[in-house]
Amino acid sequence: MSDRKTYPATKKPRKRKALRPEDIDNVGQAIITLAQELWAVKDRQAVTEAVLKARGIDISEDIDTHKPDAELEAELAAAREALVQKIVMDLTGEYGPLE
Repeated sequence: MSDRKTYPATKKPRKRKALRPEDIDNVGQAIITLAQELWAVKDRQAVTEAVLKARGIDISEDIDTHKPDAELEAELAAAREALVQKIVMDLTGEYGPLE
């Protein structure tokens, strides 16, 4: 057994920087962005599964066990990166050019 103490911690906890009042709008926008993106995905997923089930195709288990190929994994990675960048822009208030 080691002589090293794990409890109580030997280091002081880091103090979290408080949000400044001017940060609140950016945090709020980031939360709204996440909620919009999440709802769009949940809505489309539910509709897709319902349409397929109505046609006699239940894909719920297939979705749970599917392993994406390299092409789909690359598409998902790009979409994930775009979402992360959008949220970071919301948090920082620094936006790129409009597309």
